[in-house]
Amino acid sequence: MDNLKEHLNTIAGQLTPDSTLEDVYEQLALLADIEKSEQDEQANRVFTTSEVKERLNQWVK
Repeated sequence: MDNLKEHLNTIAGQLTPDSTLEDVYEQLALLADIEKSEQDEQANRVFTTSEVKERLNQWVK
C-alpha cells in the first residue's frame, strides 16, 4: 500500500492541466511494472540475453 501512495504522489507531481485519467492509469501501470521488474531482479528471476537466445533456439526447433 505504501508503494501505491508513493506512485500516486509521483504521478500527481507530474500532472498538467491537460492530463487525463487515462494518463494517470498509464503512469501507474508503468510504475507498477518497473517495481515488479525490480522485485524479479532482486529474487534472481531474470535471464541474460544469451540465456534468452538459447531458450528461443530450443523453442523454435
